[in-house]
Amino acid sequence: MVSHTVPLEGEFSLSDLPGGAGRLDVACRAANDAFLVSHGIRKEVALHLVVGDQITISLWGLRLRRLNPDERSTGALFREALRAGRDLPVGEERPSTPGITVRRIGLAGLLDDLRTAGSAPVVLDEGGDPLRTEPIPEQPAFILSDHQNFTPAEHTLLAGLPRVSVGPRVLQGHQCITLVHNELDLREAG
Repeated sequence: MVSHTVPLEGEFSLSDLPGGAGRLDVACRAANDAFLVSHGIRKEVALHLVVGDQITISLWGLRLRRLNPDERSTGALFREALRAGRDLPVGEERPSTPGITVRRIGLAGLLDDLRTAGSAPVVLDEGGDPLRTEPIPEQPAFILSDHQNFTPAEHTLLAGLPRVSVGPRVLQGHQCITLVHNELDLREAG
């Protein structure tokens, strides 16, 4: 998920995630919907939040701890990661909290890393082909934006990638994540 307005320094109040935290509430809902299932966490999932095209916060389901279903505690995890990433040199990674790492890379670097790891980036786009009928790569990496559209520079980076839509209506990012999981779960169940 690309985040355009979250403050890079991690200096914001957890009581104002939609305002002073630059719509961090959007990322918190995305994280919760990406990982949380009834009485557990999806271990096979990773979520990468690209903040300001400078810092990438990665949540790793297999190692993730302390993710609770409320936005405030999830916001605290993101804030801790942003603070941990303040003095990082470009390209370096450091752990923040259990199951969360932070790197000083933007969207281009993340796309390169995903491809190197064998993942196939797919853009979630309301103008894309229907998810329900499209083939999905074995290791998909779904790319979506926060409450804002992709910038022209981001569109250029994402040009040529497959684009899928979860339906005929424009939805919030976290809702798209839930629908993608549902489709993948249905396909896995046969």
